[in-house]
Formats: sequence, structure tokens, C-alpha cells
Amino acid sequence: MTKTDFLQAKATYLIANPTADEFTFYTHFVTAHPTLAIGWLMLGRELEKRGEPDKAFDAYRRAMHSRERNSFSEEARDAYQTMLRKRKEKRRSAWVWLRRGLLTLFTLLAVVLLPAANRSGEATPSLPATSSVEQAPVKKTSLRHTEVIAVSGSVSNDQLAEQMKRYLQSRRTYYDHPYTVIAVPEEEGVPLYTPLLFYQPQRMRGIVTYDPSSDTITAEKWFHAACDCGDDPLAASARKAYHEERVALEETLTLRNALYRTYQRTGKLPERLDDLARPYPANSLPAIPQLLVPPKQLGGGASQGALPGEARYIDFPYHPDALVGDNVWKSMSAVLPLPFYPEPAIPLEPMQLFVQQKMFKLQVMSGPHLVRQYPIGIGREERTPEGYFSILQKISQPGSATNAYGTRGMVFTSANHAIHGTNKPESIGHDVSLGCIRLHNADVEELYSFASPGTEVIISDQPKPQLNWKNPFRFYLPTDADEETPGIVYHWLN
Repeated sequence: MTKTDFLQAKATYLIANPTADEFTFYTHFVTAHPTLAIGWLMLGRELEKRGEPDKAFDAYRRAMHSRERNSFSEEARDAYQTMLRKRKEKRRSAWVWLRRGLLTLFTLLAVVLLPAANRSGEATPSLPATSSVEQAPVKKTSLRHTEVIAVSGSVSNDQLAEQMKRYLQSRRTYYDHPYTVIAVPEEEGVPLYTPLLFYQPQRMRGIVTYDPSSDTITAEKWFHAACDCGDDPLAASARKAYHEERVALEETLTLRNALYRTYQRTGKLPERLDDLARPYPANSLPAIPQLLVPPKQLGGGASQGALPGEARYIDFPYHPDALVGDNVWKSMSAVLPLPFYPEPAIPLEPMQLFVQQKMFKLQVMSGPHLVRQYPIGIGREERTPEGYFSILQKISQPGSATNAYGTRGMVFTSANHAIHGTNKPESIGHDVSLGCIRLHNADVEELYSFASPGTEVIISDQPKPQLNWKNPFRFYLPTDADEETPGIVYHWLN
């Protein structure tokens, strides 16, 4: 929908409803057209004007994650990043004042209590040892799960139904609650009958809901041919549920990886998650994501003042005392639990960046799970080094004499090799640099959001099988000015 079409729809609505205002129309529009970015963008702006930043934040995020990718979703992204920046600054300021207040309180208590204890001749009683904080358990039956698997494209629906049943029965031990499986047609290089955690389902073959406790398929629908199926209510509901769970997994993986890499580098976890979003050079992440939670997972009803379309955002739980020193990564599921969704049957692993020079591809991996795949440019005459490296520094808006590094940069060797953006997008897919790895600016901004210092970079010159993969919607964490290094001119091997 163009802006002209939207304005005409608004005029028609207001003429037909003379007592309505613009806010009423925007609310009506997003209810009727939840997949159109322009409605959520306009609603977000109106909510900001009304002094309701939390609701505006939700509206902008919905515009960003709409099925459209246009100027309206990009405008929403800019507004969303601005609001996240303000939240980050507010939290940082609140923490400074809280620390000052606690220090003052402890000083006063020491002045008052210690002399009294000494006068009485009694020792000051010691405090009991603190135990690890435990998360209130989420009932397994309340966990919501939707997964995507690729199925063979050359068999009939009856054969697919039988194969799906065998697949589900083989996985009865993973879950004890009903869940939904979206079957998508096979693509080159995409494994069959394997959960695809970070996939973008373009077309569907079928949808099945299965209850492992009774070994029963409770709902099943197969399409005569692979389709977008956007008009089918069951398909739309399953796609939306999968999208919400995938975003939660992306955020969880990003936070766990940042915590794990911090422990590897420093030998300890940060006191608070917000410590991961500190100024350069201690910037692990640009910002701390929040978890999008459907209202049914919060008690069955929409949260107070919730926008049309149902959800709210909460902070991730964080329990640093749950760390197990001899099995750090495995204990991350207790340090940073994934609320409301089950852990993947094939577990998440620390994030790694695999650079395939022959294919001009960079893959973000979590164990066997492909998270993202980007086209890249590399060094000419084999100047991009092969081997094992890790991200050393992250810089937003890295300076150069010719603005050659794009909008983000991540240094991975002491010899000035970096993964960065570019002001020459036509160089992507070619070996033209002096050794650095180039990405489109939008891609490097997303990668910068995912990867923290310490994340492994593995570069190979060996050819790999072609993988027909389409990335899902962008995962962005907004950067702040404190991640920039004004006045520094970098001399990377661009």
C-alpha cells in the first residue's frame, strides 16, 4: 500500500465516522491489516505524541517485523532504534543513581551499626550465605512451540502425511506438550526433516499439530502445491507463532553468546545484562534485547493497554549464580533461561562465523544451526587469511580517509583485518580488497548486533556445497554514540 492509498483510506474512514479521530483510525487499520507496516508506523507516531512510549515502541517493532520490506518499515526501524537508545540511556542513568544511593545507605549503616556492636561487646552477626537465584519453573504443558522442517517435494500429500507421522513419533521424547510443525518444500542444501530454527518459510506444503503425550495428530492440513498460503488462517497463525519463537531464539542466542564470550575473556560474568552494552571498547552488544511474549503465555489475557495484535515485551531473566564453571556453555540455559518456549531439541551452541571464500559467503552458525548467510567481498590474490580467529573489537561508524568501511566494523586480527561495511556495494561477490571482508551495510549492521567480541571467525578457502537460503527479517540492536571512535582514522586492509 502506498502512502496515498493509506491517506485515502483514512479520509474515507473519518468521513464515514465523524466522531472518530486519527488514533481511532490507526487502531482500526492495524486490526484490519496487521501485516502492513504503514499502519503500525503511523500508530507508533501517534502514540509517541500522546506520551505513551511503551505502546509506541511495540508499534514500531511490529512495523519492522511486518511482511513488507519498504520505506515504512525502514522509518519504523529508525524510530525504534531512537527509542531503544533513550531506554538504554535511562537505564544507565537509573543505575548510576541507584549505586550512589546504595553506597550512601551502606555508609550510614556502617556508621550507625558498627559502633553499637562494639559498645555491646558482641560481634556483628554474619549474614547467611547467598544461594543461587532460581527461576520460577514454567509448566511444560504451557510451553508453546512451532518448528519448520523441509520435506521432499516429489511425493504425494498422502506420502507426506505418513512420513510426517513417523517423524513426529520419532521425536516423542523431546516434548510432552502439543506443538505445530510447518512443512516447507526442500531447497538445495537445506537438510530434510531437521528443525530449521532460523529459516524464512516462503512457501508451505502443509501444517500439522501433534500431541506427543497421546501420540495424536490433532490438526493437519496439506496443500495441493507449495504456496505462500497467506490467506489461510491456519497458515497465518502458524507463521506468526514461528516468527515470534524464532525472534526469541535469536535474542537468547545473542545474549548467551555475549555472556559466554565475556566469561572466556574475563573469567567472570557481568553483574547485570546491561553491562554487556557498555561504551567502546567494552561494548559486547549495542543494546540488550527484550523478549516479545504473547499474552497467552502471561496468564491468558492481553496485558493492560496492549496494542491490537496482542503482545508485550519483558526483560530476560538473568541468574549469574547458576553458572557452572566446568561446563560454562551448558549452564547458560540456567544463567539466561528461555521463558515460555522449550529449549531446541538440537541445542544451541556458541555463535561462530564461517567465511567461505570460494563461495563469497559468510555464515553465522550455532552448532549445526544456520542463523544467517551473507554475500561478501574478500581480498584479492588470497590476501584474506585462512584459519581460526576471533572478534577483537567492534566499532560503530569506523572512520577512514574515504569512508570506505561503511557503518560498522569488527576487527579480527592484529594485522588490521576487519569485517566491515562498504561504500562500494558492487564489490560484494568479488575478491578486490587488501584482505578485509566486506559486507553490505545492512548486513554488517545485523552481524554487529549478533556477534560479540570473542566470537570465533573461521575462514576457509575450500569450496562448500551451494545452499539456497533466505534470511528471515533483520535482527537489529541500535548503536549509540558511545560505540563510535571520533577522531580515530583506521587503516584496515580494505
